This record gives sequence, structure tokens and C-alpha cells, in this order.
Amino acid sequence: MTYQRRETFLPFTRPMVGPEEIEEFIDSVNSGWITTGPKAARFEEELAAYNGVKHCLAFSSATAAQEVILQLLELQPGDEVITTSMTWASTLNTIVLQGGIPVLADIDPKTLNIDPERIEARITPRTRGIIPVHLTGLPAPMVAIWEMAERHGLWVVEDAAQAMGAHHGGRKVGSDPRSVASVYSFHPNKNMTTGEGGALVLHDDRLLDRAKRLRFHGIEKDAWKRFSKEGSPHTEVMEPGRKANLMDIQAALGLHQLKKLDGFNARRGVLFRRYLELLKGTDGLVLPWEGDAVHGHCFHLFVLRIQPERVGLDRDAFVQALKDENIGTGIHYRPAHIHAFYRDYYTQNPQALPPEGLPHSEWSGDRLLSLPLWPGLTEADQDQVVAAIRQVLKR
Repeated sequence: MTYQRRETFLPFTRPMVGPEEIEEFIDSVNSGWITTGPKAARFEEELAAYNGVKHCLAFSSATAAQEVILQLLELQPGDEVITTSMTWASTLNTIVLQGGIPVLADIDPKTLNIDPERIEARITPRTRGIIPVHLTGLPAPMVAIWEMAERHGLWVVEDAAQAMGAHHGGRKVGSDPRSVASVYSFHPNKNMTTGEGGALVLHDDRLLDRAKRLRFHGIEKDAWKRFSKEGSPHTEVMEPGRKANLMDIQAALGLHQLKKLDGFNARRGVLFRRYLELLKGTDGLVLPWEGDAVHGHCFHLFVLRIQPERVGLDRDAFVQALKDENIGTGIHYRPAHIHAFYRDYYTQNPQALPPEGLPHSEWSGDRLLSLPLWPGLTEADQDQVVAAIRQVLKR
């Protein structure tokens, strides 16, 4: 069949917002509850039920949620937290902003997730905890991480920003109390969205009230009720806090997105496996692992790795070549430690990098790109993506 260039640009992703979300949004506007109110509270209840946990607090972002949990865990200046460089920089930023030191361990090149064996080598007397990232929606090897954390007296906070609805060992990612907390993201490119937003799962009841305070200026819990009939207009600031609450107009989207999430993820899985089948055996491409019975993928991203020595193009040239064919892609991610700030940071804190460096993270970070993947992507769209890849490789 003769190759035909796609006529319109196919984006890497787009949110799937339907009439139910729009009607709920309009209802929020008409009700007068635009900021945090009863729908945000209901969204939290439904998030907790979906994930099978007692406490799930909605935030303005996953980043803000992670900032709060690190404050709750009383991370002190100079304390070390082991995490991965193969993540968005916010994972590291939250540690640095609290005064801690993000100590990096390399990844397993098969999964792109942090390698537990490499974590063990990074533990020092200053280590307080571990933040594994469930990259691309594929759960990290949590059993090994939990066992290691228990041996060394460390806490675990799961960065599940990309993994809402994924499963680990038969449980929803983030629901296992062997982690002190987990964070989710509802950014527009995630598997469900509230426009912007995130959530924090807490397994320790003692942290709940303070988490609510720190989320909203440091005033007492359920502060939004001060404007309701049963509330009081008086407030009391208990400690300095953030402005990190989720609004009702955002929760209006989330209430319906959450109901659709399992269907969204199932459709993503169909498309993910179809990419695997269509691209199987293509020389010069390293295809992603789809997980197994223990590591239940939610198929947030389909990440290819380009082998320039076989393809004849580096990753950035390959991305541009696909763009010229009207195919959009993403890059998830350039390793965090090569960003300008962190290049300087690790020059000043060389002990926070392994002596051997991060070869697997850097190798993958130079070669990876994410193909278009969202529930509304059609098989015809997907065929055009694959045809464009083959055309670029042919050239």
C-alpha cells in the first residue's frame, strides 16, 4: 500500500471530556460553589472508595500533595531521600524545597522504573525514605522496596502520578499501607483529569487533620464549610500552610472522569498491545514492557526507545521527522539530573549521585519518545502513526 502523509496533526494526547462533565461543571457554576465545596468533598470520598483506602485528599496538583507529605514526615535539611532521575523534575523539586537531598539510583532498563538493587547501595545513615515512581503507568517493584525500607527503618512515598488505576499484586497502586502515602496526578495528559489537580492517599490517621491544614493556609480542617449554613465565618491559623486545594469546578470533571477511568484504561491497554503487535520486530526500536500479573499496567504511556546506530537518526531528529509527517510525540523524560539546575546541584552534591553515574537512565533518556495514546485514538489513527514510523525508518 502506498504511504500517504496524514493531512492533519495528530497530537500526542488529549483529554476525554464528555457531556456529563460539562453538565456537572455548569451545575457547579450555577450553584455558587466554584471553589472548594461539597463536590470536592464528594470527589475525595469517591477517590478513597475507588482506591480502597480510608483517606484520599484532593489537591491542586500531585506536586503540592507531595510537598505536604514531605512536610508531614518532617523531612529536615540535609536528610536524604532516594528516588529516580527518570521522572519529571517535580519529584526531585519537592525534596529540595523541603531542604532534603534527592539521592538518585539507576533504573531497570526493561521497565524504566527504579532498580531496587541499586537503591540498597545508596542507603546511608542520613537516608530517611524512598520515593519510587511508577513511570508510564507501570508499577515499580514495590515488594522489594517495602522489604528494604522495613530493614532500614525508612518510609516509602509512592509517586503514582502516572499510575491511577494501575494494580500491584492485586491491589490498586497506592493502596498498600506499607507505603506511608501515595500521590496521583489529574493533569490533562493523565488517564483521568480535573484540568489540573492531584490527590494524596494517607494510611496514617494521625496525619490527616494536619494534611488538611497544610493544604489550605494552615487553618482548621474542612475550612470550606465556613461559608455554609452550618459553618462559622471565623477561622484560626494553626500553622503556616499552602494554598493547594482543589476547586468544585475541577471536582465536577473528576467525579465523572473517575467513573470512566477503568474504561479509559482498558481502551488504552487495547491500543498499547496493538502498538506492540504492529511494531514487533521493527529493527532499531526498543518496545516497552506491558507488565504482568503482579505489575498491572494502566497504560499511561507507550514509550519507544530509538537506537540511533540502527535507525540513522537520533531521538530528536526522529521526533522532528514524525512531526513532519503530522504525528505528535512526547518525551517522558529527559533524566532530571541533566536539567540545568540539577547539573549544578549534583556538582555541589556529588555524593547524591552513584559513583558509576546513571548509565541506564541516561541511555534511555537520550532515546525515548512517547507515541500518541489516549482512549479516543482510533485504530486508523494508530495505523497512520505506525505507517509514518516505517516511512521515517525507510528513508
